[in-house]
Parts: sequence; C-alpha cells; structure tokens
Amino acid sequence: MALKASERGYAAALASVIIWALVPVGTRFFVLRVDPYVFNVIRFAASGCAALPLFIYAKPWAWPGRDRLLLLACAILAVSGYSIPVALGARTVPAGELGVLIATEPVMIAALTLVLHRRPVHWRVIGGSVVALLGVTLTSGLFLSADEPFKWVSSLQVLAGAFSWSCYTVLAVRLNQRYGTVGVTGAILVIGTVALLALSLPMVDATMLPDALTTLLLAAMGLSSSLLGFLLWNYAGALVPAERLGLFLYLIPAVSIIGGARFLDESLTVQILLGGALTVFGVWVASRPGPLSPAIVTE
Repeated sequence: MALKASERGYAAALASVIIWALVPVGTRFFVLRVDPYVFNVIRFAASGCAALPLFIYAKPWAWPGRDRLLLLACAILAVSGYSIPVALGARTVPAGELGVLIATEPVMIAALTLVLHRRPVHWRVIGGSVVALLGVTLTSGLFLSADEPFKWVSSLQVLAGAFSWSCYTVLAVRLNQRYGTVGVTGAILVIGTVALLALSLPMVDATMLPDALTTLLLAAMGLSSSLLGFLLWNYAGALVPAERLGLFLYLIPAVSIIGGARFLDESLTVQILLGGALTVFGVWVASRPGPLSPAIVTE
C-alpha cells in the first residue's frame, strides 16, 4: 500500500533528523581538531559541488525577482547563518549540550509561523518557551559554571544558529511548494555555499588545512548532513506544515547526548539530563497541535 503524502513527509523528516542528530557529535569532534571556518569550508565545498546539478535543474535565475530574493535569504540563513555560529560555539559547548540548544528550534519555528501568518500566539507557545528556556539555561550552565565564564557566549552563538535555521524553515515553504524540494535544495546549497565561502575564506590560510583523511571525512559529513539531510528535510517541508515539521527536531538532543557520551566520553551529569528533559518538555508543550489550521502559502 502506497504511503500517504503526509506519511512520506513524516518519514523523510524522521530520516533527516536522525542524520542531523549525529551532526553535533561530529561537529564537536572536528572543531576541537580543525579550525571552525575550515570545517565549514570543506563540508560545504563538497555538498555545494554535489548540488550543482540540482541547481541547474532548478534554474533559479529564471524565477520571479521576489522568489530570487527569498531564495537568497533562505540560502544565507540555512548555510552561513546556521553553520558559522554553531561551529564557533561547538569549541566550548559539548555535543550533548549542542543537541539540547538546537532542540529549541521547534519553539522558534512555531512562533515564527504564527507571526508570519498573523495568528494569535497561544499560551502553549509562551509557556512551553519559558520551560524550554529554563532547560537551556540549566543545561548550558549559564549561571552555574563559574569555571567557564565565557560559555554563555558560545551557547548564545548556537542559539543564534538555531534561530537562523528556524527562519529558513518557515520562509522556504513557499519555494518548496512552487519549485519542488529537489531544485530548491540544490539552489539553497549552491548559493548558500558561495556566501559561506565569501565569509569564511578570508579567515583561512593554508597552514590551517587538515590532512587528506580528515578532509575526506569532512567532505563525507558535508554530503550526508547537508545534501542528503537538506533533500529529506525540504521534501518533508513540502508535505508537512512547518509547525508540525519542527516537532521532529526534539529527537535530536537524546541522540546527541548519548552520542557525545559514547563517542566523545562526555559526562552525563544530572544538570545536563534535567536541563535536556526540561527543554524537550517545553518544546513539546509549545509545539503541540492546536485548533489552528495548517499553514498556507501566502503571496
């Protein structure tokens, strides 16, 4: 029996989130060994080149001017706006905490969707956001880590990246529905990579480049997390309302915390576990389906 469109969307969203749930672990591993700007340059150079056929297929240069501007905004938000601050923050923030901070995206997506479509902000969004913020505060140790006085800056960098991604998720809905997820993914990756290279290459010199094996691993990470993850996520975005799609993102912290403990020997403290639980609960409360109708494409 063929799956319904919504079921295919949910399956694609789940697959992309499983891929992305391991990205904080890989990000933390690599940025402790490679400069964050080099880390992003290699990742997106690989995924951007691989996406070129999709970019040509999409022919974004033939799109109406308004959609080209929207594409540029989405590309910058999704690639540079997310990847640069998260990579910088990951130098201080452990993988498990990265996952918890990124898990605040559903709250942001739900709130941005309500604002974009001029809907009233329900008490669930406000209450859930407050609980999630308490969880993030506890997990990040913003007021408890006297030995790490600058860790809050890194946490804010990661949250800024999560907000950028949330804006992209909401804004890209119209493009996905008009031009298809495959073409939009290719266009966003190629244009976003060009913007990221323009911002990052001035920060890089030849002495920062890693060995061949590390470069190959970073390229593979870029292809899986960026290209494949983007394809699956954008496919889901065309079939599932944005406020529902964001629900899948709170699977990320559990996998990130377990992965950080298993592969990076990160400690599982009560503070991290309790903060993670509060964050996920707050996100669940804020993102619960209400009596609102699904988001529609606006002109």
